[in-house]
Amino acid sequence: MQKIFVVILLTVSIFACTPNNVKISKTIGQQIDSAGMQGSFALMENSSEAFTVYNLSAYKDSAYAPLNTFFALPILIGFDKGQLNADTNTWVSLDSSIYYEQLVQQIGRTTILQEIDSIHYGKGIVSANMEGFWKDASLLITADEQLGFIKRLYFKALPFQKRSQELFRKMILKEQNSNYQLSYLVASDTALGNQTWVLGYIEENLHPYFFVMHTSATDGKDLNNRNVNLLKAILVKEGFFKGVR
Repeated sequence: MQKIFVVILLTVSIFACTPNNVKISKTIGQQIDSAGMQGSFALMENSSEAFTVYNLSAYKDSAYAPLNTFFALPILIGFDKGQLNADTNTWVSLDSSIYYEQLVQQIGRTTILQEIDSIHYGKGIVSANMEGFWKDASLLITADEQLGFIKRLYFKALPFQKRSQELFRKMILKEQNSNYQLSYLVASDTALGNQTWVLGYIEENLHPYFFVMHTSATDGKDLNNRNVNLLKAILVKEGFFKGVR
């Protein structure tokens, strides 16, 4: 019988929200509703740690399966151990589950679970399903924890080689020009209520702003693109993409 592994979250919240640094945005809620979705969104300015949030309680307290955003861990492990080619021309989209499931198998359950525990990634009892424990709701993570993870990655503060974190940052860079750089991970699953995660950061004038969005939708069609478009619409409304933030 395979053993199960208990993940314990040692800190309640990576970034503590207080009334003094949180702005609740009804506008973002209206944008999410207009897109035919429900969920939460948070944007954090790095220098002040000021938050713009919609659905604060869900952001802080509701935990969901990480879906394919979990592949960040085996990718970082793979870079560290030389099990993943660092040639950017060979990188595969996070949507390519089979590729990264094979990487998880190659790394092995013991190492994967050790790294989950090492960085306190989420919480729950990780199932023995090595082909999908990140989407079977045995491992759960909050939006707040996701934001903490992506900020630590940005500053190369995770317990992986700095080169590995730099390579992963290049991997998730989606858009760049003289005004901004936009980096993100997106993952969805129609089997879990059409849930989608989008997390990452946007940089303007060398200043990072970190964001995370979790949604569910009644319609499971084209979830990744729909959520990325929603993210961009929210960022436009917040004044980004002009190089003036």
